[in-house]
This record gives sequence, structure tokens and C-alpha cells, in this order.
Amino acid sequence: MAPITKLGHTMSLWQARASRRWQRSTKWVRDRRRHRVAVPPATPVTTHRHPNNVFEIRLDAGERRNVLGRSTIDRIEELVASPPEGTRAIVVSAAPPDFCAGYDLIEASQGDAEGLIAHESNFASLRRVAIPIVAALQGNVIGGGLELALSADVRIASPETTFAIPAAKLGLVYSETGIRLVVDAVGESAARALFLAGRSLSAESAVGIGLVSEIVGREQLRDRAIELATQIASWSEVASSGNRQILDVVAGRVERDTEALRAQSFVPDSDLFKSIAAFVARRAQSVSRSSSP
Repeated sequence: MAPITKLGHTMSLWQARASRRWQRSTKWVRDRRRHRVAVPPATPVTTHRHPNNVFEIRLDAGERRNVLGRSTIDRIEELVASPPEGTRAIVVSAAPPDFCAGYDLIEASQGDAEGLIAHESNFASLRRVAIPIVAALQGNVIGGGLELALSADVRIASPETTFAIPAAKLGLVYSETGIRLVVDAVGESAARALFLAGRSLSAESAVGIGLVSEIVGREQLRDRAIELATQIASWSEVASSGNRQILDVVAGRVERDTEALRAQSFVPDSDLFKSIAAFVARRAQSVSRSSSP
């Protein structure tokens, strides 16, 4: 998939803004058509099994901005911890307009706020799993939504994406795990600006500091995430899994026997030795052709 052009970037921003204006202008109509309940239903999580062993986990309550309640977080963690057999890469996506507006404050007001908002254990299975994860981000990525995104390995975003953590505004002292995720991703200075000064990051700023790897048009975002996951799934499972785990060791997320993980590359008939043999064969063929009269 070709990189987004300047015109495509501008059009994607315009479409996102137009969509938000339409959502705001018609909100009163939608409100009149339905009875509000004291606690809105939790954000549902849908799944899709794509070809080539790619498994997609999708937040599917765009109207509620895909907020994270306890049952939604638990469902995401359950799916990541026990994906379908043969899964080689996972995509985390969300129904537009926003990826996730953070923790469900309505649910928090009705029950265990401390056990939900920025809890140390949130998304733990995503940080422990050996399968690479790709996150497709659009719109607002706020608070718990940013924690979820940072638990992935590769993050791509659409041009209008905005990242923020309104902890100070809410009066929230964040978890050490959550703050460490942000510091590891954006650096201490930017993390302090996010947590203490209420700074938000645009998609372009996020690319500049390595928070996301690329910007893609909003309409192409999901397809691009699946394309990246398919590419990851096509490569050596031993290498993808082992490198993911050692990266997490280096980041301080998990403890693993890194030497044992590396040793898997060198067992007889490994993917590495097959790659070496294929390279040598191609090299010999090339030399043979060049030496022929």
C-alpha cells in the first residue's frame, strides 16, 4: 500500500472533521429516538479471522467512542491470551470515529473506579503474549485507549488522530505501569508534558517521536493494519515470537530466558538455516550464470 500523499492527508482530515460535525449536529435526533439508561451498555468486542493466520479484535461501539469498561478490558485480554489456534499476528482496531476515549467514567461512577481506571493489571495479557500485535488508531486515543495502543508492537494512525492523557484534569494519579508504558514510547519529557501539562499529540508529532510508525488515510487504515499483520505472519514464527519477547524483556515488561529464545534460531532444520541454505543456493546460481560463456 502506497504512503499517504499530502492531498490524501488533507482529504482525510477534512472527512474526519465533517464526520464529527455531522455527529454533533444529529446527536439530538439520536437522543430522542432512544431511551437513555443509567449505565449504557459496555463496548462490545467483535472478532474477525482473516486469511494467513491474522486475528482481528475490534472495539465496536463507535457511538460511545469505544470507552473501556471492566468487561470490555477483560474480553480483550481473554482473546489475546487465547487466540484461535494458529494465530501468527493480532490486529486491534475500532469502529470510527474514535479508537478509544478512555475508561468508562459512567461505569466507574457506579462501582469500583479504583479497580478500573488505570489499574496496574489492565492489558497485562497484551504485554505478556508472544504474538506480535498491530494497532490501527484513529480519532481520539485517550487515557486507557492510549494504554491499550501502547500494549501493541506496531501502531499506525490516520491523519486526524490525537493522543492525550487527561489524568491531571480528572484528578487521577496514574499507575506506575501505565506511566512506564508512556515514558518508554515517547520519552520522559513528552510524558511529563502529557501527564502534567495536559499536552496532546497530533498524528504527525506521534510519528516524529516514534509513537506510531506511519500515517495512513482513514479509509485505508484497517486494510493497512491487516496488510502489516499478514506480512508479519508470513515470516518465521520463531523469530517474530522470540524477538517480541526479548523486546519486552528489554522494556522491563516480562522476564524470559533470552538465551533460550535465541537458541531456537539455531536448532536443526530451523527457519534460519533454511534461509541461509536458500541464500547460498541463490548465490551459487547467480555465480554460475555470470561465469557461463
